[in-house]
Amino acid sequence: MAIAKRKFTFYKHMMTGVSYMIPVVAMGGLLISIGTMLGGVSVIDSPESFAGIVYFAGKTAMALVVPVLTAFIAYSIADRPGIAPGLLLGTMAVANGTGFLGGIIAGYFIGYVSLFIKKKLRVPSAMEPLVPVLIIPLLSGIIGALFMSYIIAPPISAATAAMITMFKEMGTSSKFLFGAILGALPGVDMAGPIGKIFTTVATGMMAEGIFEPNGAKVCCCMVPPLALGISSTFMSKKKYTKNEKEAGKPALILGLCQVTEGGLPFLLANPLRVFPATAIGCSVTGGIAMVFGVTAPVTMGGIFALPVMGNPIGAVIAVTAGVIVAVALLAILRKDVEEEEVVKEEELKMDISIKVE
Repeated sequence: MAIAKRKFTFYKHMMTGVSYMIPVVAMGGLLISIGTMLGGVSVIDSPESFAGIVYFAGKTAMALVVPVLTAFIAYSIADRPGIAPGLLLGTMAVANGTGFLGGIIAGYFIGYVSLFIKKKLRVPSAMEPLVPVLIIPLLSGIIGALFMSYIIAPPISAATAAMITMFKEMGTSSKFLFGAILGALPGVDMAGPIGKIFTTVATGMMAEGIFEPNGAKVCCCMVPPLALGISSTFMSKKKYTKNEKEAGKPALILGLCQVTEGGLPFLLANPLRVFPATAIGCSVTGGIAMVFGVTAPVTMGGIFALPVMGNPIGAVIAVTAGVIVAVALLAILRKDVEEEEVVKEEELKMDISIKVE
């Protein structure tokens, strides 16, 4: 129980950081997209034009992603005293090349350092108002700066650089495998805790200037509700209950808008006959999107993100392929509602007879 609680707490701190980081990513990605649409590929050479200002504002926002993530992981652990040193270490992570991974490690480290100082430090009552706003941030900042410079930066910056180089040099088969493995995750729990792993990886690589994993993620998160909506509304209606059929039409709309949670009513009602189909469908989508080089500077949007995505036709093909696979598997895995009810009645009779005996 204690181990499970610690795992949940660790995850909670990470998700706090990610939740505050996502609006920054969304803002930065949209600004970059708008600037690029207005100024074209040469916008980088016109920093004083309107398009250039918008574009470079987006680039500046993207530079804030890691500091915000680090700061709010620390905030989740130590409350307000963790924010300032978290911002410092996150900015150092960007500067020294440790990036997203360095920012996560720094967030946990500085959060627990700040919490330790907060609990153990004793000062005269007259100085107590200064503790959360000055003393803890100052001490944590010094400790954290030394930790980043001498312990974290050398190995993590090397590992981050190697990871980016490896990704850029991936062949077609490797990219398909990368996208297929991560792509399956949103289909397992409809972008719940397991699916958020893909979000974390994709967002982290966006901070390093790599947008393909995020493009694959945007495509994959559309597949489960679309597949379940099509299956329950048009293709395999006999395999769904009345309530599931009613959930099918909203699921179609939610899928187009990339709200993966639209598939939750189906998953919760019959998980073993749903998640294998949606996970495999998402896996197909993720692999194809990576091979086609689909990119996305925004984390959400579904079909509304297509105008700012790289290779939107490839995105449509990837989503369509994944949905077709998922719908076909749902037709195989799901049983007719009447058959399921007969099986349940037989199981119930068997249980009763055993109890009577």
